[in-house]
Amino acid sequence: MLLLARNHSLSKLKPLLSLSLISHSFTTQTPYSHFTSIPKPHFQNPTNSQPLPFSTIFFKPFSSSKSLPLNREGNYDEATTQAHLVCPGCGVHMQDSDPKNPGFFLKPSKKDPRTYRLGAHLEHVAHEPEFNNSLKRGLIIDPENLSSESNLVELKPEKPVVCARCHSLRHYGKVKDPTVENLLPDFDFDHTVGRKLALASGTRSVVLMVVDAADFDGSFPKKVAKLVSDTIEEHSAAWKQGKSGNVPRVVLVVTKIDLLPSSLSPTRLEHWVRTRAREGGANKLTSVHLVSAVRDWGLKNLVDDVVSLAGPRGNVWAIGAQNAGKSTLINAIGKHVGGKITHLTEAPVPGTTLGIVRVEGVLPGHTKLFDTPGLLNPHQITTRLTREEQSLVNISKELKPRTYRIKDGYSVLIAGLMRLDIEESSVDTVYVTAWASPYLPLHMGKTEHACTMVEEHFGRQLQPPIGETRVKELGKWVRKEFQISGNSWDSSSVDIAAAGLGWFAVGLKGEAVLSVWTYDGIDIVLRNALLPNRSYIFEVAGFTVSKIVSKADQASNKPHHRSEKKRKQSDQKESVAC
Repeated sequence: MLLLARNHSLSKLKPLLSLSLISHSFTTQTPYSHFTSIPKPHFQNPTNSQPLPFSTIFFKPFSSSKSLPLNREGNYDEATTQAHLVCPGCGVHMQDSDPKNPGFFLKPSKKDPRTYRLGAHLEHVAHEPEFNNSLKRGLIIDPENLSSESNLVELKPEKPVVCARCHSLRHYGKVKDPTVENLLPDFDFDHTVGRKLALASGTRSVVLMVVDAADFDGSFPKKVAKLVSDTIEEHSAAWKQGKSGNVPRVVLVVTKIDLLPSSLSPTRLEHWVRTRAREGGANKLTSVHLVSAVRDWGLKNLVDDVVSLAGPRGNVWAIGAQNAGKSTLINAIGKHVGGKITHLTEAPVPGTTLGIVRVEGVLPGHTKLFDTPGLLNPHQITTRLTREEQSLVNISKELKPRTYRIKDGYSVLIAGLMRLDIEESSVDTVYVTAWASPYLPLHMGKTEHACTMVEEHFGRQLQPPIGETRVKELGKWVRKEFQISGNSWDSSSVDIAAAGLGWFAVGLKGEAVLSVWTYDGIDIVLRNALLPNRSYIFEVAGFTVSKIVSKADQASNKPHHRSEKKRKQSDQKESVAC
């Protein structure tokens, strides 16, 4: 080696030095060697005394993320974070060996600020008359400005590397490879978070129970509410007896209130929310907050409340159903509190977060904030829909009422997903208001023609489901009966809601027997009316064209209107000439 160093220059020795370092790194212990699930490479076998050829060592493929366990505990604690590389967007363990497995990522190459995007240092040529056109279209660089380091582009902090799935969701709004979704294990809430909350001693815990205002019953985590309520009762009793009892604090956060009509008063909404939460099993609520991450409503009061409840070293858990808005809420809190930037992936796709993500720098002191994967509710209708169908069902703008004035023997359909029949009524008129996405078409007609609607219009005029084959894939069409009563025609008395879709608000002054049809297994609940106001402009019988269809019709009719306008203008000119 000394002879080589004497006979070669330093630049020629660099490749040899790199190769020696590579060979040395393979003979040392890797950061993952303490995991028994990852087998050691064969050239580390101590029984093999003969050294391997240099070509074998150099060309041996090795990935530190090989055989990583597919769990969803994410970066729950520092030990896991140091052992595995975790995606900061969704919490899945990252690996760079197999693009067909969850967590695959590509590490971006480093860029030299002196050569990367030189266009930022370029200046347009002055528009002088003595310059020709070809020179005016060019760009020149001022050598003095380029050489001075003070005029270089200000280096921005590097964005964290995320997995390919998060990258696709952030930039394209869809999952990169749908087949990988089936490889992800279910999130075991009881094992990861539930056992921590059930401990009688330890760090103080605050549970942020996040619920979607536009789908309250479908997104309300009943299992979590029951577990936390039972833990609070058990630990409270132990604490009163002088024993160790760590009582969790439960904060109910109702997100996306900007989707509800502005005419709804916050006082009425909070009273309605507390009533529904009590019926859902949340008997020990510490506080209730109505927030909008998009409009920045209610974030300050929420943060102040959480900080006071968690203390300087508490754990805060954001828990909720899929697509309830947990990651969006945490990102909004990060921007609200001192401009802290979080990198959680946001997308209108259920199940965006895959593992527990510890969010740094949002809450003061040593308080830890965790974003957890969305809890799957198999009784939500969105779990059976495709991505394209989910985009139509998803409510993204303020809800507008669509009201029908009907009587016995008539039905109202929301797309091909839900139908309401008026079977018997003690009054002549019943007001039915559909609260759902504006992209879903409606239909009102006689109940006797309902069977032909399924055969002739489901998957066509009534979408979703999109396509005739999807109608059979969604399951069996089943009926559920309700007996209701009301005391006013001016406002709705009760709601009949379908999890993940929307609801019918019914207003009448009397009694009625209603039937609701939807696919087998979808949760249908009867509740007090959330939005009592109805529209005073009634929908007509037949099909109500959805917003997306009306936009398509407008776009297709624009050329026709332009040609008609030009023809009229030419006719007017000809008449003036005559």
